[in-house]
Amino acid sequence: MTSVASVASGVSKTMTDPPTPWYRQFWPWFIIALPAASVVFSFATLAVAVRNADSLVRDDYYKAGLGINRDFALERVAAHGGLAVEVRGSGIDPHSELLLALAHPTDAARDQVLPLRAGADGIFRSALAAPLRGPWNATLTPAGGGWRLVARIDFDAATPPQLGAPG
Repeated sequence: MTSVASVASGVSKTMTDPPTPWYRQFWPWFIIALPAASVVFSFATLAVAVRNADSLVRDDYYKAGLGINRDFALERVAAHGGLAVEVRGSGIDPHSELLLALAHPTDAARDQVLPLRAGADGIFRSALAAPLRGPWNATLTPAGGGWRLVARIDFDAATPPQLGAPG
C-alpha cells in the first residue's frame, strides 16, 4: 500500500505544480530565432551591398544614348578620310594633339584619356602609367573634334591593336 500511496502522491504533486513559463521552453525560442536570423542576415547583406556597390561604366549613359547618331557621323568622317591608329601626319597637322580615351568594360575607375603628341618621326605617342591588360574600348579623336575612331582592342592579343580600317 505504501507503493500505491507514493505513486498516487507523486501524480497528484505533478498536477498541482504550476506549468513552466513559456520563456523557459525550447520551442518558442526556436520559432523566434528563425525570423530574427533572417533580419540579421538581411542587414548583413545590405551592408555588403552598400560597401561594394557596382559603379556604372558611364555615368551619363542617357546623354550618350541620345548623342549616338552625332557620334556615328564622326566615325563616318574618319572612315571617309581613311584614318587608322598609326597616323604619320597624312592629312593631320603633326603639331596637333590627339586624345585616346581608353574605357575599361567593367571598371569605370580604370578609365583614362591619354594625350597623343607627334614625335619627330610623325608618329603620335603617349606614355602609360602602367601596362594595360585585357580588352578595352578605345576612342581616338583630335583635341578640337571633327572625327572619331572607335574600336574594342585587346592588349593581350598577339597582333597589335588597331582602330579603324587601314588606309
